[in-house]
Amino acid sequence: MRDCRVVAIMMACAGFVLVAALPVSAQDPPSSPLAPSPHTLRTPKFTIGDVDETTAFYEQMFGMTEVRRAVFEGFMVEPVMGYGTGADVALLAPLEKETIEKSPYPVAVIYTGDFDEWTTRIEQARHPLVRLPASDTDGVRTAITRDPSGNAIEIVERAGAPAVGGSRLIVDDRARSEAFFVRVFGPTGVTPGQRFETETFDEVIMEFGDGTFVALFEPKGAPALPKSTFPVVAINTTAFDAVLQRVKAAGLEHRGEFGGSMFLVTDPAGNVVEIANCHVVTCHP
Repeated sequence: MRDCRVVAIMMACAGFVLVAALPVSAQDPPSSPLAPSPHTLRTPKFTIGDVDETTAFYEQMFGMTEVRRAVFEGFMVEPVMGYGTGADVALLAPLEKETIEKSPYPVAVIYTGDFDEWTTRIEQARHPLVRLPASDTDGVRTAITRDPSGNAIEIVERAGAPAVGGSRLIVDDRARSEAFFVRVFGPTGVTPGQRFETETFDEVIMEFGDGTFVALFEPKGAPALPKSTFPVVAINTTAFDAVLQRVKAAGLEHRGEFGGSMFLVTDPAGNVVEIANCHVVTCHP
Protein backbone atom coordinates (compact mmCIF):
# COMPACT_ATOMS: atom_id res chain seq x y z
CA MET A 1 0.00 0.00 0.00
CA ARG A 2 1.35 3.41 -0.88
CA ASP A 3 2.13 5.91 1.83
CA CYS A 4 -0.67 8.47 1.66
CA ARG A 5 -0.49 11.91 3.24
CA VAL A 6 -3.49 14.05 3.97
CA VAL A 7 -4.03 17.65 4.92
CA ALA A 8 -7.38 19.21 5.71
CA ILE A 9 -7.22 22.98 5.54
CA MET A 10 -10.38 25.04 5.34
CA MET A 11 -9.38 28.59 4.58
CA ALA A 12 -10.67 31.62 2.76
CA CYS A 13 -7.74 33.00 0.82
CA ALA A 14 -7.69 34.32 -2.73
CA GLY A 15 -11.14 32.83 -3.20
CA PHE A 16 -10.16 29.33 -2.06
CA VAL A 17 -11.74 26.90 0.32
CA LEU A 18 -9.01 24.29 0.42
CA VAL A 19 -9.10 20.63 1.20
CA ALA A 20 -6.15 18.77 -0.25
CA ALA A 21 -5.61 15.02 -0.19
CA LEU A 22 -2.15 13.84 -1.19
CA PRO A 23 -2.30 10.30 -2.53
CA VAL A 24 1.43 9.67 -2.91
CA SER A 25 4.62 10.73 -1.21
CA ALA A 26 7.45 12.52 -2.96
CA GLN A 27 9.42 9.26 -3.11
CA ASP A 28 6.72 7.11 -4.67
CA PRO A 29 7.31 5.77 -8.19
CA PRO A 30 4.71 6.54 -10.85
CA SER A 31 3.68 2.90 -11.21
CA SER A 32 0.98 1.31 -9.07
CA PRO A 33 1.72 -1.70 -6.86
CA LEU A 34 -1.82 -2.92 -7.36
CA ALA A 35 -2.71 -5.79 -9.68
CA PRO A 36 -3.19 -4.63 -13.26
CA SER A 37 -6.58 -3.04 -13.84
CA PRO A 38 -8.42 -2.76 -17.17
CA HIS A 39 -9.29 0.85 -16.26
CA THR A 40 -7.18 3.98 -15.94
CA LEU A 41 -7.72 7.71 -15.68
CA ARG A 42 -7.78 9.35 -19.09
CA THR A 43 -8.54 13.00 -18.27
CA PRO A 44 -9.94 15.18 -15.56
CA LYS A 45 -12.44 17.39 -17.42
CA PHE A 46 -13.87 20.81 -16.64
CA THR A 47 -15.46 23.67 -18.49
CA ILE A 48 -13.61 26.86 -19.35
CA GLY A 49 -14.33 30.30 -20.75
CA ASP A 50 -11.74 31.81 -23.08
CA VAL A 51 -9.91 29.02 -24.92
CA ASP A 52 -6.73 30.90 -25.79
CA GLU A 53 -6.32 32.38 -22.32
CA THR A 54 -6.89 29.08 -20.54
CA THR A 55 -4.72 26.92 -22.80
CA ALA A 56 -1.94 29.51 -22.48
CA PHE A 57 -2.19 29.16 -18.69
CA TYR A 58 -1.61 25.39 -18.83
CA GLU A 59 1.24 25.83 -21.31
CA GLN A 60 3.01 28.61 -19.44
CA MET A 61 2.37 27.60 -15.84
CA PHE A 62 2.54 23.79 -16.05
CA GLY A 63 4.65 23.25 -19.18
CA MET A 64 1.90 21.34 -20.96
CA THR A 65 1.29 21.26 -24.70
CA GLU A 66 -1.95 20.85 -26.58
CA VAL A 67 -1.83 17.17 -27.48
CA ARG A 68 -5.10 17.11 -29.40
CA ARG A 69 -8.25 19.13 -29.98
CA ALA A 70 -11.80 18.07 -30.73
CA VAL A 71 -14.13 20.51 -32.46
CA PHE A 72 -17.87 19.89 -32.27
CA GLU A 73 -19.27 22.37 -34.78
CA GLY A 74 -21.83 24.73 -33.33
CA PHE A 75 -21.48 23.22 -29.86
CA MET A 76 -18.06 22.97 -28.25
CA VAL A 77 -14.28 23.06 -28.62
CA GLU A 78 -12.24 20.66 -26.47
CA PRO A 79 -8.49 21.30 -26.29
CA VAL A 80 -6.62 18.57 -24.39
CA MET A 81 -3.48 19.60 -22.52
CA GLY A 82 -0.79 17.21 -21.33
CA TYR A 83 2.74 15.86 -21.44
CA GLY A 84 2.46 13.37 -24.29
CA THR A 85 2.15 10.30 -22.04
CA GLY A 86 -0.18 9.35 -19.21
CA ALA A 87 -3.32 11.23 -18.29
CA ASP A 88 -4.17 14.65 -19.76
CA VAL A 89 -6.43 17.56 -18.80
CA ALA A 90 -9.45 18.18 -21.05
CA LEU A 91 -10.73 21.76 -21.26
CA LEU A 92 -14.35 21.92 -22.38
CA ALA A 93 -15.29 25.20 -24.05
CA PRO A 94 -19.01 25.12 -24.97
CA LEU A 95 -20.19 27.89 -27.26
CA GLU A 96 -23.00 28.55 -24.77
CA LYS A 97 -20.90 29.25 -21.71
CA GLU A 98 -21.66 27.36 -18.53
CA THR A 99 -22.74 29.67 -15.73
CA ILE A 100 -22.77 27.38 -12.68
CA GLU A 101 -20.53 28.22 -9.73
CA LYS A 102 -17.13 26.54 -9.76
CA SER A 103 -16.24 24.14 -6.97
CA PRO A 104 -14.12 25.70 -4.21
CA TYR A 105 -12.22 22.39 -4.00
CA PRO A 106 -9.40 21.28 -6.34
CA VAL A 107 -10.70 19.17 -9.22
CA ALA A 108 -7.37 17.84 -10.53
CA VAL A 109 -3.93 16.97 -9.14
CA ILE A 110 -0.69 17.60 -11.04
CA TYR A 111 2.72 16.30 -9.90
CA THR A 112 5.97 18.17 -10.45
CA GLY A 113 9.63 17.82 -9.56
CA ASP A 114 10.03 21.59 -10.08
CA PHE A 115 7.76 22.81 -7.31
CA ASP A 116 9.67 26.03 -6.56
CA GLU A 117 9.92 26.97 -10.23
CA TRP A 118 6.23 26.36 -10.86
CA THR A 119 4.89 28.15 -7.81
CA THR A 120 7.19 31.12 -8.29
CA ARG A 121 6.16 31.40 -11.92
CA ILE A 122 2.46 31.29 -11.00
CA GLU A 123 2.92 33.98 -8.37
CA GLN A 124 4.93 36.21 -10.68
CA ALA A 125 2.19 35.90 -13.29
CA ARG A 126 -0.26 37.10 -10.59
CA HIS A 127 -2.42 34.00 -10.66
CA PRO A 128 -3.93 33.05 -7.28
CA LEU A 129 -1.78 30.60 -5.35
CA VAL A 130 -1.90 29.22 -1.82
CA ARG A 131 1.04 27.18 -0.47
CA LEU A 132 -0.04 24.69 2.17
CA PRO A 133 2.10 24.61 5.34
CA ALA A 134 4.63 21.74 5.39
CA SER A 135 3.56 20.95 8.94
CA ASP A 136 0.10 20.07 7.64
CA THR A 137 1.26 18.00 4.65
CA ASP A 138 3.83 15.80 6.43
CA GLY A 139 6.54 17.57 4.47
CA VAL A 140 5.06 16.99 1.00
CA ARG A 141 5.00 20.42 -0.61
CA THR A 142 1.59 21.28 -1.99
CA ALA A 143 -0.06 24.37 -3.43
CA ILE A 144 -3.42 25.27 -4.94
CA THR A 145 -3.94 27.61 -7.87
CA ARG A 146 -6.84 28.51 -10.13
CA ASP A 147 -6.85 28.64 -13.89
CA PRO A 148 -8.35 31.71 -15.63
CA SER A 149 -11.72 29.95 -15.79
CA GLY A 150 -11.84 29.41 -12.02
CA ASN A 151 -10.97 25.71 -11.86
CA ALA A 152 -8.89 24.90 -8.75
CA ILE A 153 -5.80 22.78 -9.44
CA GLU A 154 -3.69 21.05 -6.78
CA ILE A 155 0.09 21.00 -7.34
CA VAL A 156 2.05 18.30 -5.48
CA GLU A 157 5.82 17.95 -5.42
CA ARG A 158 7.04 14.54 -6.58
CA ALA A 159 10.39 13.58 -8.05
CA GLY A 160 10.46 12.94 -11.77
CA ALA A 161 8.71 14.27 -14.82
CA PRO A 162 5.48 16.25 -14.41
CA ALA A 163 2.29 14.21 -14.65
CA VAL A 164 -1.45 14.50 -14.28
CA GLY A 165 -2.06 12.32 -11.24
CA GLY A 166 -5.74 12.34 -10.51
CA SER A 167 -9.23 13.76 -10.69
CA ARG A 168 -11.38 14.80 -7.73
CA LEU A 169 -15.16 14.42 -7.89
CA ILE A 170 -17.23 16.37 -5.39
CA VAL A 171 -20.00 14.10 -4.05
CA ASP A 172 -22.82 14.39 -1.53
CA ASP A 173 -22.55 10.86 -0.11
CA ARG A 174 -19.10 9.28 -0.24
CA ALA A 175 -20.36 5.76 0.53
CA ARG A 176 -22.97 5.83 -2.25
CA SER A 177 -20.48 7.17 -4.79
CA GLU A 178 -17.86 4.63 -3.77
CA ALA A 179 -20.38 1.80 -4.21
CA PHE A 180 -21.26 3.22 -7.63
CA PHE A 181 -17.63 3.13 -8.80
CA VAL A 182 -17.08 -0.41 -7.54
CA ARG A 183 -20.32 -1.56 -9.16
CA VAL A 184 -19.61 0.06 -12.53
CA PHE A 185 -15.94 -0.84 -12.84
CA GLY A 186 -16.05 -4.18 -11.05
CA PRO A 187 -14.77 -5.32 -7.66
CA THR A 188 -11.32 -6.15 -9.11
CA GLY A 189 -11.15 -3.27 -11.58
CA VAL A 190 -11.12 -0.39 -9.13
CA THR A 191 -9.86 -0.52 -5.56
CA PRO A 192 -10.92 1.81 -2.74
CA GLY A 193 -7.57 2.92 -1.34
CA GLN A 194 -6.79 5.38 1.40
CA ARG A 195 -9.71 6.90 3.29
CA PHE A 196 -9.71 10.25 5.03
CA GLU A 197 -12.46 11.50 7.31
CA THR A 198 -12.52 14.61 9.48
CA GLU A 199 -15.21 16.90 10.85
CA THR A 200 -15.21 18.76 7.52
CA PHE A 201 -14.90 16.09 4.83
CA ASP A 202 -15.04 12.39 3.95
CA GLU A 203 -12.84 11.18 1.07
CA VAL A 204 -11.74 7.93 -0.52
CA ILE A 205 -9.07 7.44 -3.20
CA MET A 206 -10.27 5.06 -5.93
CA GLU A 207 -7.18 3.42 -7.43
CA PHE A 208 -7.01 2.73 -11.17
CA GLY A 209 -4.46 1.01 -13.36
CA ASP A 210 -1.23 2.97 -13.58
CA GLY A 211 -1.00 4.92 -10.35
CA THR A 212 -3.67 7.44 -11.37
CA PHE A 213 -6.75 7.84 -9.23
CA VAL A 214 -10.21 9.35 -8.86
CA ALA A 215 -10.83 10.88 -5.44
CA LEU A 216 -14.42 10.96 -4.18
CA PHE A 217 -14.71 13.95 -1.87
CA GLU A 218 -17.74 14.70 0.31
CA PRO A 219 -17.68 18.09 2.06
CA LYS A 220 -19.58 17.96 5.34
CA GLY A 221 -22.06 20.68 6.12
CA ALA A 222 -21.53 22.47 2.81
CA PRO A 223 -24.47 23.06 0.47
CA ALA A 224 -24.26 21.06 -2.75
CA LEU A 225 -23.49 23.14 -5.84
CA PRO A 226 -25.29 22.59 -9.17
CA LYS A 227 -23.54 19.98 -11.31
CA SER A 228 -22.22 20.44 -14.81
CA THR A 229 -24.04 18.64 -17.60
CA PHE A 230 -20.61 17.97 -19.14
CA PRO A 231 -18.32 15.10 -18.10
CA VAL A 232 -16.00 15.82 -15.17
CA VAL A 233 -13.71 12.84 -15.74
CA ALA A 234 -12.93 10.40 -18.54
CA ILE A 235 -11.81 6.85 -17.79
CA ASN A 236 -10.21 4.47 -20.29
CA THR A 237 -11.08 0.79 -20.21
CA THR A 238 -10.20 -2.37 -22.09
CA ALA A 239 -13.33 -3.97 -20.56
CA PHE A 240 -15.82 -1.61 -22.20
CA ASP A 241 -18.54 -4.18 -22.96
CA ALA A 242 -18.49 -5.55 -19.40
CA VAL A 243 -18.68 -2.05 -17.91
CA LEU A 244 -21.60 -1.10 -20.17
CA GLN A 245 -23.43 -4.33 -19.32
CA ARG A 246 -23.06 -3.62 -15.59
CA VAL A 247 -24.41 -0.09 -16.08
CA LYS A 248 -27.43 -1.37 -18.00
CA ALA A 249 -28.10 -4.24 -15.57
CA ALA A 250 -28.07 -1.79 -12.66
CA GLY A 251 -30.47 0.57 -14.44
CA LEU A 252 -28.04 3.45 -14.05
CA GLU A 253 -28.63 6.69 -15.91
CA HIS A 254 -26.44 6.71 -19.02
CA ARG A 255 -26.50 8.11 -22.53
CA GLY A 256 -24.82 7.60 -25.85
CA GLU A 257 -22.76 4.68 -26.98
CA PHE A 258 -21.22 6.50 -29.95
CA GLY A 259 -20.49 3.46 -32.07
CA GLY A 260 -19.08 1.52 -29.16
CA SER A 261 -16.34 4.08 -28.56
CA MET A 262 -17.68 5.66 -25.36
CA PHE A 263 -20.70 6.40 -23.22
CA LEU A 264 -21.63 8.72 -20.36
CA VAL A 265 -22.97 7.59 -16.98
CA THR A 266 -24.09 9.77 -14.08
CA ASP A 267 -22.93 9.01 -10.54
CA PRO A 268 -25.27 9.34 -7.51
CA ALA A 269 -24.05 12.91 -6.89
CA GLY A 270 -24.85 14.02 -10.44
CA ASN A 271 -21.28 13.95 -11.80
CA VAL A 272 -21.11 12.85 -15.43
CA VAL A 273 -18.43 10.19 -16.02
CA GLU A 274 -17.17 9.46 -19.53
CA ILE A 275 -16.06 5.89 -20.23
CA ALA A 276 -13.92 5.30 -23.34
CA ASN A 277 -13.32 2.00 -25.14
CA CYS A 278 -9.58 1.35 -25.60
CA HIS A 279 -10.35 -1.08 -28.41
CA VAL A 280 -11.81 1.77 -30.47
CA VAL A 281 -10.16 5.00 -29.30
CA THR A 282 -6.45 5.58 -28.73
CA CYS A 283 -5.59 5.02 -25.07
CA HIS A 284 -2.30 5.90 -23.44
CA PRO A 285 -0.06 2.99 -22.49
